Amino acid sequence: MKAGVLRSLSAFAADADRVVAAERRRGARRPRLSAALDASVWALGLLRGSAALRAAVGSSLGLSSLLRLAFHIDVWTDDIGPGLRLPHPFGIVIGDGVTIGSGCTLLHDVTLQNGATEIGDGAVLANGVTVLAGADVGAGALVGSHSVVRGAIAPRTVAVGAPARAVRPVRAGESS
Repeated sequence: MKAGVLRSLSAFAADADRVVAAERRRGARRPRLSAALDASVWALGLLRGSAALRAAVGSSLGLSSLLRLAFHIDVWTDDIGPGLRLPHPFGIVIGDGVTIGSGCTLLHDVTLQNGATEIGDGAVLANGVTVLAGADVGAGALVGSHSVVRGAIAPRTVAVGAPARAVRPVRAGESS
């Protein structure tokens, strides 16, 4: 098996583990069953399956289209770290040339524009966030709802506004 296929499959396992952990924190009696029925796991399965097929045969064989039709998620890169979480997996656009670190969380209606855009490990992007081309969101940063990121957001800071600017450091227990 090619390295890209194994990377995609192990990334999906890490994604699913984060969903199970979230279900466990919410007090689910059967967290694995709850996670299996969660829409985010299905969206992540399509996303990672598309990447695995592209690595294996050079085409997603329609999985990318299914992801787009079912969840309105449009992904143009496979450079997405393991442990991605999509709690509300709808209306997400990830452009070509975007790099997403491990353990990130993207809520609905997030747009990451084409270009050398980087999202650091453990960053959380709230609903409606737009990250402009070439922007850099630091590791562990939290970006508030409907913010527009241009330039750089420092690691472990909370940023809000249009354009987004750091308002304070991240407090203990604030990240997901």
